Amino acid sequence: MATQGHSREVVVLSGKRTGFGTFGGSLKDFTATDLGVFSSQAAIEAAGLTPSQVDQTFVGNALQTSADSIYLARHVALRSGVPQDRPALT
Repeated sequence: MATQGHSREVVVLSGKRTGFGTFGGSLKDFTATDLGVFSSQAAIEAAGLTPSQVDQTFVGNALQTSADSIYLARHVALRSGVPQDRPALT
């Protein structure tokens, strides 16, 4: 994508996902945010980065299941150590 003579590349360095669970199973006590943080921290580590090197956070989820899941990407990013000034999109 080019903007006013400047080019910017989108680079995805790593991605992780949560496991599947059954209703009332071993994941029942974790919120969507908790699970997202586990995945986010694993993705940051797999990419060989520190949280401060993350420019943007994108999180996808199927259902709004937690009290804070309306801003899921923001909560996941902050709890993973990503600086507050970085954008996040759910």
